[in-house]
Amino acid sequence: IYAFKNGNGALNITTTGETEGGRNGIFATNLGTGALSITTSGATTGGTGGDGIVAIKRSTGDVTINAATTTGGDDGIVAINYGTGALSITTTGTTTGTGGEGINADNDGTDLTINVATTTGSDDGIDAENDGSGALSITTTGTTTGGDDGIDADNDGTSLTINAVTTKGSNYGIKADNNGTGVLSITTTGTTTGTKYDGIYANNSSAG
Repeated sequence: IYAFKNGNGALNITTTGETEGGRNGIFATNLGTGALSITTSGATTGGTGGDGIVAIKRSTGDVTINAATTTGGDDGIVAINYGTGALSITTTGTTTGTGGEGINADNDGTDLTINVATTTGSDDGIDAENDGSGALSITTTGTTTGGDDGIDADNDGTSLTINAVTTKGSNYGIKADNNGTGVLSITTTGTTTGTKYDGIYANNSSAG
């Protein structure tokens, strides 16, 4: 599925069956006003060098992804919000980035919120960068595995909060850099492993 919008109003994509592309499973760009929403209940697969789901947003409106199982030859899910709204990613199935990130999220709007099940990436399991004005929150309910880091979180907004179960990375299990104005909080309920460096690396440059 390829969807492009440059006018007013929302861009909404909903799939109930399997979606597979030779390059990307779903590629959606909304350059106009209004929200960008992607909802899948079947498996979404991108081919070699491509991504499972790609969502790119400019201007006003939120970006919301609710996905079942997602696999990409490069990244599993890529979400880039250059707009003024919030970015939210929720998964209920396995997310896999065979050659890149399991989930790659970059936010310039307000809040960046990630609530996911099992996530695996050849690079990072979850790579989240929040340059927006709000909080960065990551919650995992399944195992997160990265060939580099399990979770790599970089926050320049307000608070950075991570609630994770089992997390594994070849370098760091969880790597958290908070340069925002709020607190840095990390809670784990499972095993956290950083094979080369640290299980948990936390750097707080905030006054919070």
